Amino acid sequence: MPSRLSLCALAVLAALPLAACQPTSLADENPDIGHPVGVEQRTLSASFALPADARPDAADLLRVRSLALEAQRRGAGPVSLLAYSPSGQDAGAHAYAERLAEALRRQGAGDVAVRDVASARMTAAGAVEMRVPVWSALAPTCGHYSRGMTPDFDNAPNSDWGCSIQRDRALMVQDPADLVRARTASGRDANRADDVLDKYGRGLATGSAPEKLSPGTTSSVGSGGGSN
Repeated sequence: MPSRLSLCALAVLAALPLAACQPTSLADENPDIGHPVGVEQRTLSASFALPADARPDAADLLRVRSLALEAQRRGAGPVSLLAYSPSGQDAGAHAYAERLAEALRRQGAGDVAVRDVASARMTAAGAVEMRVPVWSALAPTCGHYSRGMTPDFDNAPNSDWGCSIQRDRALMVQDPADLVRARTASGRDANRADDVLDKYGRGLATGSAPEKLSPGTTSSVGSGGGSN
């Protein structure tokens, strides 16, 4: 009959594999927790000197197009145009800002506002500042191996496990806000889904029509039925 000491030793040995499979924390097993991707709001800003005719030139429109694309891709709010002048009531600066705003709208930027601002430092005729709030992804920094690369008694992955995938998500996402919130439903569904929804609303069958297949014929190649 085994002694009490041997039974205790067997119990300890049996518990070791179970203890080795226990993760140290959820961060070790879940990259979303261990290497989170953050999102913050930033502002893209561009200054435009007021031209003599208060009309944007080709270079101005090129910059406007670039900012309009960013507003569409990862916009975080309305675009603001600040028309600076010594008095804050300069008609030329305001007209220039309005023309820049119209150029933004033509390029697809939806919500655009123009505001006149007085500036004591403005000794020239004036200027316009364009502010585009955008979402920016915060990618985790990889390459830290606090627990090393070799297996340990916790049977946990290395401390950098999953970091590269998280970093790629942050660097490749088109709209960083998609990482933290779902978009509102808008626009049309795909062609097939739109057809199904339309039929469902009218009480019609939503299945696809069966294909009419013509019966095939058996090939006689290699049948050996011919005569020489």
